[in-house]
Amino acid sequence: MTPERKSTQIGNFVLILIAMVLGVLIGLMFASHNRQAVYQHSVLQAKMGEVLDLVENEYVDPIDADSLSESLLSVMLAELDPHSTYLSAAASAHSDEMLRGNFEGVGLLLRTEGDSTYIGQVMADGPSAGAGLMPGDLIVSVDGYRVCGRNLPADSIVARLRGPRRSQVTIEVYRQSAPPDQRLQTVSVRRGVVNHLTVPYSGMLDDTTGYLLLTSFSSTSHDEFRAALQRLLRQGMRHLLLDLRGNGGGSLGAATGIAGELLPTGSLIVYTQGTHQLRQNSYSLPGGLFTKGGLTVLVDEGSASASEVLAGALQDNDRALIVGRRTFGKGLVQREFHLHDGSSLLLTTARYYTPSGRSIQRPYGGGTDEYYRDYINQLIEESYADDPTLHVTDSTPYHTVGGRIVYGGGGIFPDRLIAYRRDSSLVYYNRLASAGLITRTAFAEVRLHADALLRRYADADDFRRRYTVPDSTIARLTAIGQQHGIPLDPKGLNAQRRLITTMLKAYIGDHLFGHDAFYPLILHEDNDLMQAMQKK
Repeated sequence: MTPERKSTQIGNFVLILIAMVLGVLIGLMFASHNRQAVYQHSVLQAKMGEVLDLVENEYVDPIDADSLSESLLSVMLAELDPHSTYLSAAASAHSDEMLRGNFEGVGLLLRTEGDSTYIGQVMADGPSAGAGLMPGDLIVSVDGYRVCGRNLPADSIVARLRGPRRSQVTIEVYRQSAPPDQRLQTVSVRRGVVNHLTVPYSGMLDDTTGYLLLTSFSSTSHDEFRAALQRLLRQGMRHLLLDLRGNGGGSLGAATGIAGELLPTGSLIVYTQGTHQLRQNSYSLPGGLFTKGGLTVLVDEGSASASEVLAGALQDNDRALIVGRRTFGKGLVQREFHLHDGSSLLLTTARYYTPSGRSIQRPYGGGTDEYYRDYINQLIEESYADDPTLHVTDSTPYHTVGGRIVYGGGGIFPDRLIAYRRDSSLVYYNRLASAGLITRTAFAEVRLHADALLRRYADADDFRRRYTVPDSTIARLTAIGQQHGIPLDPKGLNAQRRLITTMLKAYIGDHLFGHDAFYPLILHEDNDLMQAMQKK
């Protein structure tokens, strides 16, 4: 058999597989027992097969079948709505991992700078805790395979560090903060289950106000939330400030479970409905931990999907004051369909509605590109507006249980708005922060002094109380800024010196001691949070 004949047969086989996958997809989208659906299915499948045959037999260049199949699926799904999507096998595994809330590995957070990868943090409850690794360590090799100085993608190093629980990995590191004769070290770590926390921090802001940060919704989020709530109640919390800013969503079940901890028994949380799905209602169950205390929810333009389900349920039931800026506006529910090769399909199967009947989904009739372009334009306009509530796309009034009017069609509108902060003295700080130079300078301190700092400070509390950022670190930051084209601005530096110093200290503390060192420092510099605190 000639190479050309063999190549053609392989190409035909691959194209048949592509057509089969597309047939499955079309079947998922149009499956029904009526004659019209069967007709649509056969017409679409035949047309797609015809096009694929033409591409295989007539196209000028050889084709990459894997790339082509993934592109075809992505383009087709984008025609449906902005949130139906195709996930490769690797992306599907990562998505499942995030929803599961854990993975098997060594419990290290990595930081890449140039062609080198460093340990950014040793997770306190992870497999590497106590193994001898330290933040700031340069990873030289993994199981004898050199990774330093090779410009390897971070994913490839992560893949080498991960593996089945109880398996062992050998990591060679270079520690700049150690004495010269101890800088090259080899450490063995037995892999285990690493938890991906969705409640990275909770704590008391004052004697009666608790703060709880929820970053996403996974299968562990409800348990994490409940445990954090119990800790805050034991500390005397009578008012909860729940931070959903930047929370892009996740598990709808986790959102309804958390809502049930805050709403009276029997309250409607959300309902979902679609062409092929009858209305399904979710109600709060008995046993909620915090159904009567004061409640403020912080949201912003990055709060989406399950975050909006939670915020909408609390708003429509008049249970919480929603504070911040309008949320993203995603009211579509995706169901995951796993394909034979490990990839998967996230297909929109229903819409969700808040208890008052609102759909907060932003319009997407102009296509996916226009959908996101409109979102960016909205952010730009609202950042310059005194009243950041532009683009109301549904003027239909809906009513909360107490009779207040709320609107849908484009996100959750807060009960109290916090406009974007405008302060010219922040320009210098923002330029340094946006360029990543504050985090880089903080990490440089960790690389140089991790040994000494971990000996000097017993824990996160001790670090927060006693550590002071040296003036030399500020000078190093401004010098690096000038090297990156950010001229020194003495006025801006002096005006925001406390903020710059606090952020440097917080990032250093985060590398050394984790979130308990980071969040208590930055929260008091959080303008939106402080405004929410003023009028609970």
